[in-house]
Amino acid sequence: MRRIIVLGVCVLALAAVACVPPGPKRYRDIVFPQLTTTQNVTYATAPDLVSGAPVTLRLDVFRPTGDTATDRPVIIWVHGGGFRGGTKAATTTVASEYAQRGYVTLSIDYRLDPGDRCQDVQDGKITDPNELAIETARCERAIFAAQHDTQAVVRFVRANAAGYGINSGKVAVGGFSAGAVTALHVAYRSDDPGDVGDFDNLDSRVQAALAASGCNYDPGSIGPGDAPVFLLHAEFDQAVPFACAQSTAQKAQAAGLTAETMFFYGEATHATALYDKYKPQVDSRWTSFLVQQLQLN
Repeated sequence: MRRIIVLGVCVLALAAVACVPPGPKRYRDIVFPQLTTTQNVTYATAPDLVSGAPVTLRLDVFRPTGDTATDRPVIIWVHGGGFRGGTKAATTTVASEYAQRGYVTLSIDYRLDPGDRCQDVQDGKITDPNELAIETARCERAIFAAQHDTQAVVRFVRANAAGYGINSGKVAVGGFSAGAVTALHVAYRSDDPGDVGDFDNLDSRVQAALAASGCNYDPGSIGPGDAPVFLLHAEFDQAVPFACAQSTAQKAQAAGLTAETMFFYGEATHATALYDKYKPQVDSRWTSFLVQQLQLN
């Protein structure tokens, strides 16, 4: 009788060696061909940043069709737009593809201020001190509103974990540009959860964050116990300074935190365009990061 020994993916039968190609792996590869999408789910109501009138905040949910798992990790995706514009539709593609990997994913809307001058504040284009103080405060209000709205989604997820088949202890947030800034602030500013939504008693902390062209504009908030993060950035990014992303990673690492980086030197590509340009490499790193940090093996 022939003796067959299985070593990893290689089968040894006498002197012959046959290596079986590895199959797709959940959470790393696209393994579900179809998705179940639930659009425009209300997660909270909050005051509009300009008018103060109540605004309804909504999200879309993406789940792998036919999946029998009931304790799936979740990724909350946050769009960019300078805290001035954009919609959850901008992250539909990435949310769909990560749901096809076995995650439950959410694309969210959050409050915006169409008149903010955050970019001008950052770029030093406002020289009048009084005007600068006003616009800086306005920008900070928009940035922290985005953070608080996203934290409301974290609490919404935990309140509805059973219905969506989610493991409430495995929540990640990912974003692009302004959404990346938001993801990092959610990771590093958990002591300021805000009061948006109906689930103030639930935990607002996340277990991992992905940031494509973002940085932490509140460096003093980084400290022990904060979530692990992954920063994707281009050296000559014109919207979010590369030095700020570098500083975010360095400060986190100095505090003993996990801050993985994927920096593209000589590049000026920003956010979604940067992700799309290097998508296979980025997805490989992002999924490995999530598997490790969310303990998905």
